[in-house]
Amino acid sequence: MKNLQKMTFFFFLLLISCKEETNSVFPLTDYDTEMEMEKVSKEINIFDDILNKLYRASEKNPKKTLVKIDSLYKANENEKDKYKSQIKENIADDLRMFKAELLYNIGKYEKSIEILKIGTSGHDEIGLVCNYVKLKKFDKAKRILDSIPNYTFNTFIYANFYETIGKKNEALNIYKTIQKDKGINHFVYYKLAVERIKELEKLNPILLNSVYYETGRPDFEVCDADNENRTKVIELVRELPEVKDKYEKNAGISILEAPKDNGKNYYWVRFYEDNSLIFKTEYNFFIYQKTFEIKYFDKKNNKVLSLAEWRKTK
Repeated sequence: MKNLQKMTFFFFLLLISCKEETNSVFPLTDYDTEMEMEKVSKEINIFDDILNKLYRASEKNPKKTLVKIDSLYKANENEKDKYKSQIKENIADDLRMFKAELLYNIGKYEKSIEILKIGTSGHDEIGLVCNYVKLKKFDKAKRILDSIPNYTFNTFIYANFYETIGKKNEALNIYKTIQKDKGINHFVYYKLAVERIKELEKLNPILLNSVYYETGRPDFEVCDADNENRTKVIELVRELPEVKDKYEKNAGISILEAPKDNGKNYYWVRFYEDNSLIFKTEYNFFIYQKTFEIKYFDKKNNKVLSLAEWRKTK
């Protein structure tokens, strides 16, 4: 998600910079723009690798890593390279957030707060909550929690907070609400919520004394990615004879449900061909997670057919 947000920002940034550098005689083509984006993307990946190495180094020598962060921050301020310059603001923010996180991890809560107050993002606000809880400034932490949007992750943080102030039942109720939402069961905080339920339902539970600090480490997976399977599922449907000859003609394929969403053992995939104001063709398929067997879903009659059975009905 983090990289997707970066690339969206850089795409618009690139369009602006390209517009400034072109003239009416030699306008940039789509290919030129794509090549420019690839060069920016390469710089993003290079920096992410650097940041991942710094995170690993910080586990052994946090003080030395803090010095390195400051050095990189100054170098980034003076950066003149065409492509690196386009990601200067994001690099500066990532380094700032990393420094705040590292200071929190080594118990320098007041210094971490100073850095986080510079920013205005949701990550900054949650970071402040984490620090204030460690300093036992619960009123300040609660004021922030009461002011932020009621997203599911934020409610998880609120449940953590309730534990730190001894309100076990309030925390348990929030965790159970999160547990009911199976559509988010692939996220890290969902699994953490389930773990907290198990602990809080014990006879003598051990309550948290801190709030979950979400890391900014680029290689940290906030959810169980399903990209490989989803790509395979799309390709399997695209290669079906009924789909292959229509796919390029105003057609599309979309995954309506996945096992992580529906709790079942299949992907529900829809193919549609749109040649007018209404869909001319629509096929629904179930692709099973373990075997990748494809079956046709007759939505109108709520029946699941093998491909052979479906083809006989056509």
